[in-house]
Amino acid sequence: MSLSDHLDAPDYFNRDAAVFAARYDSVSFNAVHPLLSRHLPASGQALDIGAGSGRDARAMAARGLEVTAVEPSEGLRAIGEANSHGIRWIDDRLPRLARLGGTGEQYDFILCSAVIMLLAPADLYPAFISMAELLGEGGKLGLNLREPGASEPAELFFAHTDADVLAATRSAGLVCIDRGEAGDAIGRSAYRWRSFVFARG
Repeated sequence: MSLSDHLDAPDYFNRDAAVFAARYDSVSFNAVHPLLSRHLPASGQALDIGAGSGRDARAMAARGLEVTAVEPSEGLRAIGEANSHGIRWIDDRLPRLARLGGTGEQYDFILCSAVIMLLAPADLYPAFISMAELLGEGGKLGLNLREPGASEPAELFFAHTDADVLAATRSAGLVCIDRGEAGDAIGRSAYRWRSFVFARG
């Protein structure tokens, strides 16, 4: 997640980490990701970028994947670690993924859920390049995002069109193999989620 001039994303989520975690955990992985869940491999390595409370990381681990969870919010990461078993947690963030980048690690599935709208437009290209470098042969990147809410800080939440996302992914050598749109699983009527699945070109 990018650093804002006025607000830092991890600090924003730290302030009400327990409230955010309870909200995330109130719905299931399948309810939130009806499109992305169809593309999960039966086994292998998975990376959850912006893992939050660990809901999605735990769901992927329950399906037999070995999961690494990346979460820069100390509060959310502590809650996720406390409620997870067998999941590796890392303090890292987009767009660079400084701790994971350059390690040579490769993943069969990368999930980046509800993170892209926390990236400034200038960070889209480096973020997708960072994720593409971690994607193994035959691996897939699952992504979802929405428009910022009216009450969310404008200096922290950014709107990205589908064209913006597709241009940035093409620059990283990724091609879109599936996409869809769905309402908010938590029931917030103002939110529409757009989902994409990418593979190497």
